[in-house]
Amino acid sequence: MATPAFARTLSVSTSVKQSAANKVVFTSKLSRSGHVHVVVYQGRHAVKYVTAKKRGKTYTATWTGGTVQAGTYTYKLTATARHTRTKVKQGKVTVKAPSTTAPTPVVAPAAGGGTDPASSSGRWIGLYVPGSPQDMAPLEAAEALDGVHTQVVNFYISDSESFPKPRCQAVADHGSIPLVTLEFWSIGTTGLTAITNGSKDAYITKFADDAKAYGGEVWLRPFHEMNGNWYPWGGSVGSNSAAKLVAAWKHVHDIFVAEGATNVKFVWCVNNDSVPSGSANAISAYWPGDSYIDYAAMDGYNSGTTQSWSSWRPFASVFGSAYSTVVSLTSKPVIVAETSSVEQGGNKANWIIDMFSVIPTQFPHIVGVCWFDAHQTYDWRIDSSTTSAAAFRAGAMKGF
Repeated sequence: MATPAFARTLSVSTSVKQSAANKVVFTSKLSRSGHVHVVVYQGRHAVKYVTAKKRGKTYTATWTGGTVQAGTYTYKLTATARHTRTKVKQGKVTVKAPSTTAPTPVVAPAAGGGTDPASSSGRWIGLYVPGSPQDMAPLEAAEALDGVHTQVVNFYISDSESFPKPRCQAVADHGSIPLVTLEFWSIGTTGLTAITNGSKDAYITKFADDAKAYGGEVWLRPFHEMNGNWYPWGGSVGSNSAAKLVAAWKHVHDIFVAEGATNVKFVWCVNNDSVPSGSANAISAYWPGDSYIDYAAMDGYNSGTTQSWSSWRPFASVFGSAYSTVVSLTSKPVIVAETSSVEQGGNKANWIIDMFSVIPTQFPHIVGVCWFDAHQTYDWRIDSSTTSAAAFRAGAMKGF
């Protein structure tokens, strides 16, 4: 019987050599034709992403330039080939000759219920990158671009999916914390009553049990942007209300507590602007209380002039009002779970520079920012332009 395609193995041999003062070469041979890329880390800080060039059966990835400096680094080499499982090789490389100054690491968030990130001297950078963490290569490419290790990886799942253990494990293996945005699409027109009447209890209980069995720290973000009118769980949608959302939130949280899934941290996340506006849909109306959350979060974007209803808004304008409300409700750490800016209507690079500048002075309770690094209708990516990419890298490497 022929070996099934998915079971074929991929053999990889790799050698690493410093061939000049600021040049390190990774040479690999694959048993099958494929692709190779290498990510170089200093501590938990990604400093270089290199795609290997192929000549015959040899793949050569060259690390050169200003990031090559004296010190010991780790690397992760990932090889892929059709109909084979991905092969990952990790190791260390010592660079003997100095070059330029090393980038400053961004402080990681606390894991496993440790020190509150807000009490540390720095703030972390997180990312949502399409395709990750199913495939970590897009995330690693983004890290090489922005120059820092991603401390929190945001990704989205529907309530038709079970607990995403492989994705969470991939994030944990990367040295990051998974931020799972759980979207209850199945409630449809029934709305939040489908949560509180127990019809989703079997799913939620199994999800909590599987998360507990996984064991690693998971940040769970259900019902995000609840004060908006674009999701079926929105408090102003159909027969929903803010009070029903609070009841649904507590119901889900109580199930996780009952199942003993203490490794799951709950992230309560509002939209920066309430849509529609008004007291019934105000952010404060959705507050479940300190005992039901671990982190408070906000989503907000600068849409510039891309929409008839939008205009250019600096970071402080996007988040100022929501932040004031959130910190009046809780002393828990605050996260920006989603943000980005377009290019249209202003200077995106300056918007990014301003973000890194104003957070420490005007938003001191913000402990981390997750950038929405995607091109969806509009280009929210870090590298939508060379100037925005340079601004983000400079801000991230300097730290908040």
